[in-house]
Amino acid sequence: MPVSPRVREIEGQIDGDIRALPIWRLPRQAVLQEIMQAYRDAVEVIFVSHLFFQTHPEHINDAAHDLGVLFAQEISWRAGTLWALKWAFEFCAENGGAASVTPEQITDLLALGTSYEAFVDALKRANQDLLEIYVDEGSRTLVCYEGDKASGLDLSIVEYQRVTTPTMHHVSLTYDDDQITSRWTAGDYRRVVGILAAHASNQENEICAGEGEPSVAQPTVVWLERPTQAPDRDVFDDLVLPADIASALKWKLVALLDSPIVQIGGRYCALSSDLKAIARIDDYMLRLAVRTDERTYTVAATIRESRMIAMCKAALEQDSRPWTTQSNVKFANPPQEADIVAKRDNDSLLIELKSTLRPETSWEVYKRNDDLLTGIRQAKALIERGIATRGFLLTDGYRGDYTCWAQALAQSIPIGTLEDLELVGSEPDKAVAILQARVGITPKPASQPERLPDREAELGIWKLRLVDGQMPCRSG
Repeated sequence: MPVSPRVREIEGQIDGDIRALPIWRLPRQAVLQEIMQAYRDAVEVIFVSHLFFQTHPEHINDAAHDLGVLFAQEISWRAGTLWALKWAFEFCAENGGAASVTPEQITDLLALGTSYEAFVDALKRANQDLLEIYVDEGSRTLVCYEGDKASGLDLSIVEYQRVTTPTMHHVSLTYDDDQITSRWTAGDYRRVVGILAAHASNQENEICAGEGEPSVAQPTVVWLERPTQAPDRDVFDDLVLPADIASALKWKLVALLDSPIVQIGGRYCALSSDLKAIARIDDYMLRLAVRTDERTYTVAATIRESRMIAMCKAALEQDSRPWTTQSNVKFANPPQEADIVAKRDNDSLLIELKSTLRPETSWEVYKRNDDLLTGIRQAKALIERGIATRGFLLTDGYRGDYTCWAQALAQSIPIGTLEDLELVGSEPDKAVAILQARVGITPKPASQPERLPDREAELGIWKLRLVDGQMPCRSG
């Protein structure tokens, strides 16, 4: 059901309490700088913990400190930092009071940001009937029941997502001369972020576990020079987190890595590890493009989809036992379209293609899964029409989690990536089992998925509790 009026009333109270925090009376520059320093400190702790596991692998299965948990912590701190930065731009005066900011205030602010992100996500899911919110007035707790249906929130799925999402390999279908916004090309973006990442690396020291032991680069707040000439200046400006946080823009800014540069007064800074991350992964370029210039990005995305189809056709037609292929095949009554239909001897294949970007929030994970589930249904409907004897859903980077694979197995539409084209073309009859093994998923339909423990977050005078189960019947 939609979010109730009472929950919306509480949301307004929480927002009002955040707006009234004493920290916003301080100068904006001081608060922003302290937020960035606290973010750096939090990420360094995570990096040091990761280094510990590199040097002490015997502890890697410790459930409280495994690599997946560390990755989840990094995501949480980044989300909390983004909310803290947005609030500082929105609520802090340029010239505030003279009081200093304590480390405890800033740490509490980032923790509040992580809790607020969980709250926002709960509200989005509740509006889609994916979650029920019960208000416990006595304890001032918002209890969010996530339901019994197996979902991306079940424990085994969460652990899988934590480990695999950082290594999700996106097959780039974007060329340097592609105009993905009206002001810059993909090549412009790659050049600028490459320069920024090199500068960041030069500013870092190394953290070493001991003599002869592995080391890791120390996250550092680095100060940056704004380019003076277009298009480099335009790329840089789009990478700067907007300081004018209008209501609509505040909700569009959901990932710090999309715009990791922060303007503090007349200077610009970013976390070194963030700059290196966006230089390695094209997804952030595409995410930024769609947010800043959706019209131009849509044209570029259409070209990218055409390249995806061409890549599939070439792989199938050049197989040791070639396929005859057709692309963008249209059918009537009812109208449907198949991305690729391939025939060889008495065998026939249907391939549905989906382009995916790296998700940065829980809501984006849900939306990404929903796209794949739509693709599975489309492929199944075409097979039921007799278009082909078997079907596959292929993406440019994401293999799907338990939520998607439950449907993939039920509909006999396995999920793969462009890297699996050779397998699909040469051994389609064996591909289902092999793709399932590659993704690391071994569902056990007869067993109940392990539940997440209750999770709690502080939101001022209110608490948020996430429960992996159904809302119990309540009298009265």
